[in-house]
Amino acid sequence: MAPAPNETVVERVQRKAKEFQARAPLWANGGGDPNRIRPLAEQLDVHLKAEDPEKAEPILDELLEIVSETHGIASAPDQPMSTTPKSIRLSKFPNSAEIVFHHNEFIYVMDSNGENITQLTFDRGRHLEHVAVSYDRKRVVAKYFANPSQGHRSSRLVLFDLEQGTERGLVPFFQMAGNGGVEWDRDGFIYFAGVEREPFKNPRGRDQFIANAAANDVYKVKYDGSGLKRLTRTNERGEADVSVSEDGTMVSYMATYIDPPNDYTGIWVNSSDGDDPVLVYKGGKMKVSSVHDPELSPDNSEVIFSKVNPAFKNFSSDPNADTAHDLYRVRLDGSGLKRITEPGPISVIPDWVDDRVLFLLLTDRERPPYQGIAVLNSDGTELRRINSNANIAKWIPPMR
Repeated sequence: MAPAPNETVVERVQRKAKEFQARAPLWANGGGDPNRIRPLAEQLDVHLKAEDPEKAEPILDELLEIVSETHGIASAPDQPMSTTPKSIRLSKFPNSAEIVFHHNEFIYVMDSNGENITQLTFDRGRHLEHVAVSYDRKRVVAKYFANPSQGHRSSRLVLFDLEQGTERGLVPFFQMAGNGGVEWDRDGFIYFAGVEREPFKNPRGRDQFIANAAANDVYKVKYDGSGLKRLTRTNERGEADVSVSEDGTMVSYMATYIDPPNDYTGIWVNSSDGDDPVLVYKGGKMKVSSVHDPELSPDNSEVIFSKVNPAFKNFSSDPNADTAHDLYRVRLDGSGLKRITEPGPISVIPDWVDDRVLFLLLTDRERPPYQGIAVLNSDGTELRRINSNANIAKWIPPMR
């Protein structure tokens, strides 16, 4: 396994140990022979107890090589992606690129007029939902569904290194990761909501891994897999839709409370270290008048978010048709609430840079129907439809 930049041997061993813990049960359930790895695991245990990471690491590398072999369920699409970089075909993008998005399982960039489209990924299509570019424009992180039939239960994170031409998994020991979005700060940390795996013994004694009893929490991790930190620890609610302020000091997210009569949603903000949480706006029940997709303003004074509008319905021929969502902005003290999109369409997942808000716009209230991304000013003026083929999009951090 290639060492990650700026990672100590202790951090590297911890990361590899977590990856081994995540992969070993899948390998065994898929036909791998536990007796094959037991002697190595016993040697590893000795070195870990002796706090000797230099001797532990080569054993971990050997164990990871074994449990990465294809065996039945271990080759299933929802297996954790290896954190070992794998060479793939990637392209770099021009300096003029301003927007990153996904379409038909591949990642693209383009300018703010929807032109000069450049494809970034080629080798293997994935069921993507969110993508984001690092501030140095060298890397792209994406959330994908390892097993689309399982939806968010199979959500994973993958990192593409455009300079090295590689892909690698992030936080493979998570049961779910990236729910509602992923976002970078300037220091190379990636923020996301997720659920870690925890070991337990079943009656037959085989190690397995299940999701924590707690719902999604907010985390951050360095792009090389180091520095993982849990920013929320809230058993009474689940977090999603994580966003980071432009200066990297604040995090916003939505939270869902699921126990009636306190089954409501809210927009929260806290520091990027997890301190000083503040409820900015209290929304209603999920899918009734719930709030989603918070994004901090460039000056950290306001939040823009989407809110379900049950007065309208889109794509009514679809049995899974969604009600409308409107975009609002509000100050962090809860004052100055203002709707900035016209009611009727589904306006969701805003991304705010300078005075421009990029978002996903879906509507059949016009002919022809529109399903793509759009841009408007933060005061709600000058709406422009950008690209009907682009799915959820984000601004690429400007070169400054």
